[in-house]
Amino acid sequence: MTFEEIKAAVLKLSDEDQKRLIMEIIPLIMPKACADNTCVQKIRDLVDEESVRSYRDQHMNGI
Repeated sequence: MTFEEIKAAVLKLSDEDQKRLIMEIIPLIMPKACADNTCVQKIRDLVDEESVRSYRDQHMNGI
C-alpha cells in the first residue's frame, strides 16, 4: 500500500478504531520513526497543556 492509501484507510476508520491505532500502533513505531527534534516537537505540540486542559476540566483532573 502507498502512504496515501494507508492515510485514506486510517481516516475512514471509526473513532474507536482511530483511538486504538493511536494507543496501540503509534507507540510501536515511535522509537524508530520519531527520532529527530522536528518529529518530537510535533508530538509535543499535539499534547501541549492547552489541548489537554478541556479533558482535565471534564474529568476533574482524574479525581
